[in-house]
This record gives sequence, C-alpha cells and structure tokens, in this order.
Amino acid sequence: MTTVSDPTPKQKTDDDVLGRVRALLPDIVTAAADGEDARAVPPRIITGLREAGAFRMALPRAWGGAELGMLDSAAVVREVARADTSTGWTVQAASMAWFFLRGLPQDTLEDEVFVGGADLMLRGAIAPKGRATPVPGGYRITGRWPLASGPFTPDWMLAGFMVEGAGPLPDGRPDMRVALIRPEQVTFLDTWDAVGLRATQSNDFTMDDVFVPEQYTGSPFGSNNIPAPLFDLPYSPTGASHDAVILGALDGALDDLAEIAASKRPAFNPTMLLGQDPVFQEKFAELQLRAAALAALSQRTTETVMNRTLAGQAPTATEWFSYTGGTQHIHHEGIRLLNEIMTLSGSSGLYNASSLQRRWRDIRCVSQHVVGNNGALRALGAALSGQS
Repeated sequence: MTTVSDPTPKQKTDDDVLGRVRALLPDIVTAAADGEDARAVPPRIITGLREAGAFRMALPRAWGGAELGMLDSAAVVREVARADTSTGWTVQAASMAWFFLRGLPQDTLEDEVFVGGADLMLRGAIAPKGRATPVPGGYRITGRWPLASGPFTPDWMLAGFMVEGAGPLPDGRPDMRVALIRPEQVTFLDTWDAVGLRATQSNDFTMDDVFVPEQYTGSPFGSNNIPAPLFDLPYSPTGASHDAVILGALDGALDDLAEIAASKRPAFNPTMLLGQDPVFQEKFAELQLRAAALAALSQRTTETVMNRTLAGQAPTATEWFSYTGGTQHIHHEGIRLLNEIMTLSGSSGLYNASSLQRRWRDIRCVSQHVVGNNGALRALGAALSGQS
C-alpha cells in the first residue's frame, strides 16, 4: 500500500544506501517475528544492513561513510522501521550514536578509531551512569548503564560518565563526558525482556574500575572533530532518526489496517467488508492525513536546522526548539494514532500473529525514550513568548 506520507529523501548520493536497504525489506518483514522470539534482530539481517552501509551512513566520506544528512538518514531509518520497528530502532541507534563521540580528539578518531574505515558497529549508553576517578593518563571508571541497544557484537562501546569531585562547567552544566571503550572491557547483563522493541537487545552493561585513556574520552557538548555537517549541529540531532522510527511504524500500521479492511467482515454485518463501511473510510482517511502531517512537520523542522548547519550558522532558538519540540509531539501523537488504528482493527490486531499489535507495543516503548520527553515544548513556548 502507498500511504499519503511516503518518505521522499531530498538529496541523492552516489552511495545509495536507501536503494540497497530497500532490497532487504522483504527479508526484514519475514524475520520480524523470529527476532521478537529471540529478543534479537537475526544476524543475517544485521549483516545485510551493514553491507548496505546503513550503520555508516552518517559518517564522513573521508572515513568511508556515506555522509548523509539528517533527512536522508531518516529516510533510511523510516523504511526499515516500516518493515520492523526493532530493526529500524537498531539502525538509528547504532548509526547516530557516533554523534556523541564528536568531542574525542581528532587524532584518536582519525588515527585509531577509523583508521580502517567506517564499517564499525557502535553500542552503548550516553546517560552519565559512570563515575570516574582521575588517574595519570586517564580515568578509572565504574558504573552500570541501562538500555544499550544493539543485537550485534560491537566493535566499540560508548559510556557516559561524571568525574568524581568535578564541579559544574562555567555555564552551569554538569561536567558530563563520554568514553569510547572496547567491548571486552564491559560485562553485559541479560536485562532486556520488554513489552516492545523486543528484538533490540537493549541490555544493561557494567564496568568495574576500568582504565580509560584520556584520549578516548571527550565532551558531547563541545567542539566537533568528525568532518561531516551533521556533527556540527547542537546537541543532539538524533530527533530526526527517532521521528523516523515512529513514522515508519505508523506507515506499517496503516498498511496493516488496509489489509484488514480488505478482508475483515464486521461481526454483525457479514455482508460488508470493513473497508466498505463509510464510517471506517472517513476515519481511515483522517488517520492517513494526521500521519502525513507528522511526517511533514519532521521534514520541515529537520530541513531548517540542517540548512542552517550547511550554511555554517547555528539555528535560532525558535528553530531549534521547533525541531526538538516537534520530536516530542511526534512521539506522543504517534501513540494516539496507534491507539486509534488498533481500535479500528477490532479483534484482528490483538493476536500475536498480527504485526499490528507488535507495532503498537513498539511505539509505546519508543515513546518512553528521553528524546520524546525532552521538555522542548516548554522551551519552544518560552522562545515564542519572547522569554530567554
């Protein structure tokens, strides 16, 4: 089915990640139920996406990436999420997490991390759950981090931390930092048995007094040492890829509902297909248009801040909080739309064999993320009201 909100990426690149990913979509759909049962996206799907360039799509061309901007990266995530939300979440999490490491020293990034190219798998958690003790040459870090999405064996791990005894920065923010570490230095805990996004393997991990050299740490708020425009954006640009997971899941749910409408007969009117009911038709059209409005909002606000960055400028407060506030709105409106889609499906969407119920649970899980609960609407309201 073609929805009224189909993604239309604005830019084409020589490295057509989207085209290669589209060839994988039928297999992603087929594998979705197996991934949910195993609580991990199947390895063949991860391998195919890696070979297609999905995990390196935002990284610089100079390092072997495709250097896609936010709109084109989001188009890839949305297509994958339409096929399976857990797989879409995996692509957005692993491909966008490099942003938080942009403050690592340039020599470390170029000469040590990406010296062999950009085909690397990253997993971790930005939340500053670690506590670091300064020692000669670096830090000794201990902590436990939740929600480290990644149904794959990573090449690197990312961990946010706070330095013991450090005061706030001059602008009042806490001195939060990030560390890039080898996966053999962490211990994974089998904690991910969740109601949604079950195949993302978003387990906790721990470190106990692990030494991390200073050059493998940096600030996620500071200067950018990754030479691609996306990484010049303010902290953090990942709203567009989060939006894309919601929008892709909505696309898939509307597809599911169209299939149900073509075959389901109401219990007390078996002479009519659900899709022939005028009340259903009007409500279904409304849902399509509301989903399209969310997609248009995401595209407009994303394009605005990306164009600012390409011009070497910083977004205005209203532009930036329209972008992040739009993400908050899309997350919560996405829940409302899925609830209404489920209601229209009747009993058909309740069975485990239905992908609709899986999308319903997945969107509920995505919407719990801090990116969808970021307080940006309050900040936008303040900016629109002329407040600081």
